[in-house]
Amino acid sequence: MRMKLVARDILLHQMARKGWSNRALAEFAGCAPGTIDNLVAGRTQSLNSRRTAQLISEALGLPVEVFFVPVLSSSATRDGKSESPSDGGGVAHRKRAE
Repeated sequence: MRMKLVARDILLHQMARKGWSNRALAEFAGCAPGTIDNLVAGRTQSLNSRRTAQLISEALGLPVEVFFVPVLSSSATRDGKSESPSDGGGVAHRKRAE
């Protein structure tokens, strides 16, 4: 399951506080150093693995939910409604009768 980074500032703060370099955190999380480089630089917000997100969170001493949220694919919806932020998170908007 894809995971989206929602708290880059907390990630950076915790890395500095705990003394983790990008490379060391990548090694602990079992991902490429470029993955961490891209997250901390803001070039990407997604990880392809929930396990990687969990290991990053474990290293930084906070629950995974502080840093990441799951990304639901459009195929995950059953009623065909989009769950994008632009439509209120999957809530159907009804046109007011005129």
